[in-house]
Amino acid sequence: MKILHFDLMEMQSIYLQGKQVLDEKGEVLLRGLKLDQLTFESFTTLFCQHFFRVTSRENYRQKSGDGFTTIAPPENFTLLGHSEVQYVPCIKTPDTGFFFCQAAPNVAGGESFFIDGGAMFQSLPVELQDRLKHQNIIYEFLWEPQRWQAQYNIKTEEELHNVLRTIKNIRYTLKEGWLHVFYTASAIAKLKDGSIAFSNAILPHLPYIDHPRYVGKTVYTKGTNQIYWENGEAFSTETVNQLIDAHDKHKHCHVWENNDLLIFDNFRYLHGREEMVTFSERTILTRFGYFHLKNNSWEKQWQM
Repeated sequence: MKILHFDLMEMQSIYLQGKQVLDEKGEVLLRGLKLDQLTFESFTTLFCQHFFRVTSRENYRQKSGDGFTTIAPPENFTLLGHSEVQYVPCIKTPDTGFFFCQAAPNVAGGESFFIDGGAMFQSLPVELQDRLKHQNIIYEFLWEPQRWQAQYNIKTEEELHNVLRTIKNIRYTLKEGWLHVFYTASAIAKLKDGSIAFSNAILPHLPYIDHPRYVGKTVYTKGTNQIYWENGEAFSTETVNQLIDAHDKHKHCHVWENNDLLIFDNFRYLHGREEMVTFSERTILTRFGYFHLKNNSWEKQWQM
């Protein structure tokens, strides 16, 4: 058994300072904390009692520890800004994200970036702001059996039906174990100060990207995904490009150093990553938790 040694009083002090900045600014960088994975997990439990299992990264889930830590995918690509998990039916969106850098890339690129969703929303054309205020969006996606089994901690299709039939804003089919979903949700969130933030997973949830600034880049897309307005109208290229323009206007990149720990509000800030100029090792441990959740049963995490 590995025994971890650290100054609990020091960690409590770091937590209190970090929490204050997180409450005020929505994101905080703690630099130079020499943590291994298990100490990282212990530190995050000062902020959150309960954590979300990111099943889209099952292949990168760490086998040691509590099972909620994954590494950011090591492949080299650009991932556009998003709030984690906002497209997943039945699951309450985690409010806090934690990224810890074990190995920073040694080439240009590979930065994580953050976008203030409130500032991004205000940069959108007024007509698009109004539409986002008054219309929900629909996420379309296709999950293999392993994905929905892991996401809901179930084994059988009957159990899956029992989960999904309780949700009003969902249409789905199940064929040969594959779950095809149309899930309706809001694309905006109201922040504590009453302002509105662009807070969703739209941009990485598209079948393709057709924006001049991203020509020649490897951008994450998925052919079985699509985004629609609530009336069934697919997002146009013009609308997607307006979102990307506002996204890029407010993007600020973090150049990783070893032992950097970034903590952020998952509703207020979108996060993404830049492509590296060539492949390099890049090891970022990630966790998403519930700062305000007091009950750990996943049924209580369903969106009401």
